[in-house]
Amino acid sequence: MKKILMLLIIASLAISCKEEEIISEAPEETIEIIKRKEGKAILHFDNIDELQMFIKERVNADVDYLEEARQFSKEGRYNPLLLVYNLESNEAESLGIDEKSIPTVASDDDMLLLMLNEEGEIWIEDKIFRIDEEFVYTYTASDGSGDINNFIEQYNAGKLEIQPGKTIEFSKSLTVFMHENGKDQNNYVERSQTNYQYFSSNYRMKARQFDGFWGFYSSIGSSTKVEKRKKFLWWTSWNTVKTDNRLEYDMSYEVRATPGFPPVNFVATASGSRYCNCNNAQRTYAWSVGFPWAPERYIPLEGESRHWAHWYTTNPNTVSVTLQY
Repeated sequence: MKKILMLLIIASLAISCKEEEIISEAPEETIEIIKRKEGKAILHFDNIDELQMFIKERVNADVDYLEEARQFSKEGRYNPLLLVYNLESNEAESLGIDEKSIPTVASDDDMLLLMLNEEGEIWIEDKIFRIDEEFVYTYTASDGSGDINNFIEQYNAGKLEIQPGKTIEFSKSLTVFMHENGKDQNNYVERSQTNYQYFSSNYRMKARQFDGFWGFYSSIGSSTKVEKRKKFLWWTSWNTVKTDNRLEYDMSYEVRATPGFPPVNFVATASGSRYCNCNNAQRTYAWSVGFPWAPERYIPLEGESRHWAHWYTTNPNTVSVTLQY
């Protein structure tokens, strides 16, 4: 009853979605508009309903997000950050992407990385959200992003302070949120974890439990993927490769209202599996979007996720691991 009351109260402001609530048939057409900002293409949504439809359509259909990211780029729509993170140097150069300027978004939620462009940005209503390292910047589209550099200069010089989980209004057009993802802060402890199982020195399975709150978007889930080593001189990175991946999960998590929404907390559960020949066997247990804030955040409690992957040209050609929440 509390959950129903909360949803009725916030329905006009923001929308959240859990796996069991997703409709069985995806909409025939996703409402999305690609705009250009400062020379870069960016995914734009006139309202939260459109953003919710974009996410729900893909989560419901088990879309291979990296394949879709490649298709978006190939069609000249925009370059999703998910694709940028998996490009070879010559591919990045052909797309006009400067590897030194690629933003850092420490998330293993491929849905989030699909929505962000090569600058780490998404446009919702009249605001642009940019994620880079420990900050989520929100600025008015008409005013541009010039104040971000001013903020960074002052922050690095120690002229201003901001605490994790807090927001400051840096200027009339720029708000800065310091997210807590990957950190233990106050009453919120991220328990998500990553495990690597190696087929060889050049191929590995990445098993991941993830949860994160990014202001306008939050989610919780798990994934199984295989990565190939990419090495240039002394620098090494890992790119996702397509293979047979498997994931099973059975866990519980706390749903916690964000500030400004009715203070309702409850426990939800998620169980299921995904087997696929894909870039990433990912399941999102729950997600929430809102403007300017997603109404919910998710904290894992207990349970486990089980991960398997295959790379048939190596010995061993199958690896697996079980992660406890």
